[in-house]
Amino acid sequence: MMNDDVMEMEQLIATIAPLIAMEREAENCQSSEEYRVFRRRIEDVNQDALEGLRQFINDRPNWGRTDMQSVYYFLMQHPDLIYSKTDQGVLAALVNEAWHERNGWKV
Repeated sequence: MMNDDVMEMEQLIATIAPLIAMEREAENCQSSEEYRVFRRRIEDVNQDALEGLRQFINDRPNWGRTDMQSVYYFLMQHPDLIYSKTDQGVLAALVNEAWHERNGWKV
């Protein structure tokens, strides 16, 4: 990765990290209604993370699936994003939603 990519990766991580941290709270929800209220409360943070991921790929129109997989694996191993198996599930779902059918990304 070039220096610009590294800096943008750090910005991407900073965009995703708050959502990952907030999603850990979801494990404390006692009912589906409590979870729905929780999801509404974090919707703006969720949208920010999705938009950050989409913009990252939109800024790289020549990237293919291999490049995207490299970023995906980097994110999945990043200590600020991976605290538990739940984090990995949230991150995978987020990336797959944001990148769905972009530059050849398939779930």
